[in-house]
Amino acid sequence: MKNTFTKTAAVIFIASLSLAACSEKKEPTTGEKVDSAVQTSKEKMESANEKSKEAFEDAKAEASDAYADAKEEAADAYDDAKEATKEAYEDSKNKASEWMEKSKDKASEMKTDAANAMEDACEDAKSQMDSDDTDC
Repeated sequence: MKNTFTKTAAVIFIASLSLAACSEKKEPTTGEKVDSAVQTSKEKMESANEKSKEAFEDAKAEASDAYADAKEEAADAYDDAKEATKEAYEDSKNKASEWMEKSKDKASEMKTDAANAMEDACEDAKSQMDSDDTDC
């Protein structure tokens, strides 16, 4: 009987394996589930990698644009400061020239006034000394 029971159990086991193999709806095995999970993780990581690369490229482009804008603004500010300095220099030069001209005119007036005062003093002195020629 043992032999018959063993043979019957073996036949049933083999028959159930055959039927399971022929079934259209097969339940995934643990290995297949692990393979599927690994494949899904791989796809998600590749997608995340692509998104990360795109974000990096976008940030790089924005940083490059910001640098170019800052560089242009700095160049404009430099040009403005240079022009303002040049204008201030020209204004100072013109003012100094005007002051020098006024000083020169004032010095000339003072020289003339001093010469006239000396001439008047000389003429007064000659006049007081009863000189015939009072011109100096």
